[in-house]
Amino acid sequence: MNVSHILSVEKLRDGGSLVISFQADDSSEYWLMLPIKVSNGTFGGYLPPVLVNRTTDIEVGLSWSVAKSWLQRLESYMTEEDYQLFNTIRSTVHENT
Repeated sequence: MNVSHILSVEKLRDGGSLVISFQADDSSEYWLMLPIKVSNGTFGGYLPPVLVNRTTDIEVGLSWSVAKSWLQRLESYMTEEDYQLFNTIRSTVHENT
């Protein structure tokens, strides 16, 4: 699968899950997502990353090192306005590899 372009980089309103949304050459939309971990109603960091095909609703768990590889692939598609949140995602992944 090849990345066509980035759709968005955002923090979800679920409490802070981090997502890079992109379209691939198969015309599907994907999310590289760091779901939040909530413990007793309090933010407790992030769960392991997942890759979600938003078109088919298939979710695949990723290791932190595979997420790091995905970030390397996606970085060249980032716009200047997305870099701050992208760097937050990258830092979180690096802390866990």
